[in-house]
Amino acid sequence: MFAELKGPSFIFWPVGCGDSTTIAISDTENMQIDLNASALAEADDNEKIPLVDELVAKLPKRDGKPYLSCFVLTHPDLDHCKGFKDLLKRVTIGELWHTPRVFREYHQDMCEDATAFRKEAKRRVKATIKAGGDPGVGNRVRVVGYDDLLQEDDYCGFPKTFFTMPGQLVTLLDGVNVADRFAAFVHAPFKNDSAENRNETSLAMQLLIGSAASSMAGLFFGDLSYPTLRRVFDETKDHDNMGKLKWDVLLAPHHCSKKAMYEKDDKGNDVLKQDILDDLKKLQRPGGFIVSSSSAIPGSNSHGDNPPHAKAKNRYQEIISGSFLCTGEHSTPEKLRPIIFTVTAQGIERVDKNYPLSEEAKSDLAKAVAAARGTNAPPSAKVGFGCK
Repeated sequence: MFAELKGPSFIFWPVGCGDSTTIAISDTENMQIDLNASALAEADDNEKIPLVDELVAKLPKRDGKPYLSCFVLTHPDLDHCKGFKDLLKRVTIGELWHTPRVFREYHQDMCEDATAFRKEAKRRVKATIKAGGDPGVGNRVRVVGYDDLLQEDDYCGFPKTFFTMPGQLVTLLDGVNVADRFAAFVHAPFKNDSAENRNETSLAMQLLIGSAASSMAGLFFGDLSYPTLRRVFDETKDHDNMGKLKWDVLLAPHHCSKKAMYEKDDKGNDVLKQDILDDLKKLQRPGGFIVSSSSAIPGSNSHGDNPPHAKAKNRYQEIISGSFLCTGEHSTPEKLRPIIFTVTAQGIERVDKNYPLSEEAKSDLAKAVAAARGTNAPPSAKVGFGCK
């Protein structure tokens, strides 16, 4: 576990418009959900932390090398997998989680990091089939899909121990039963979502960390929009499993996109879908938090703007019992830091006020700023709100 943490934690990194969340489970067990990492490329992006450097510095070591128990890819858009190739080279990753369907249907426009992830996932699938069970550290993979996937040649013989269908609970992490400190309930993707927009294929989960006496629940919905979110809630209700949608921390879908709670009518006007907000409010545990993993949120948006959307932030603020936070506003050029929630015996605490940035990240940051500006002095203000 990161040395500055008091217990199991959710860490939301400032990486611009993109998702990068670290789940600290114990002193030696961590999960990374998505990655949008790069050295500072432009002077106006300097609220970002060079994340691969930070993970290399802060992750626990095993056999002298940084060790990440599990990497989860919700979907292979660039802002969810940027830097994976570098991470794989510098860190031992015990296990990968992914849903392979999207790779088959969107193979024409894969970025370099998505291609690297697909290659590594395929290698691990072959190793797991060959082993007929647990292939060991650095070879493990959890495939999320449906039974028909196992009929395909590439997955024939894949052990069901490492295969999960939406609607199932996972308590095996990197070959270890961690049910007393971690559980992941997979909500999506649905079987027929692969034919839709790539965002709608996102792997969506509820994660529960901590202990039976003191736990913290988080909802991670990738880039899902209202229709698929509505189906998640409806399907969960139909199976009398609404406890799997309770939350202390909600990562705002698609970087605080209004599409999570608005749809267009026939005239192109935004129509609020209050039902999803009501459901989120009802399933919120006391003192909940909503996090926007995005650049700073503007006071208003113009037509066609990419997320983050001010309208979405306003709606979230109407339902939250705790606080709404934005990674790109919480982290500043003068004080680079993630948003961290830690669960202790006393409850959930914020522990990010004095976050110590690693020397490796500081060095990379200084070099990138110097390359972009010709000096190592960061600018005093941030500009720009767009993301894809």
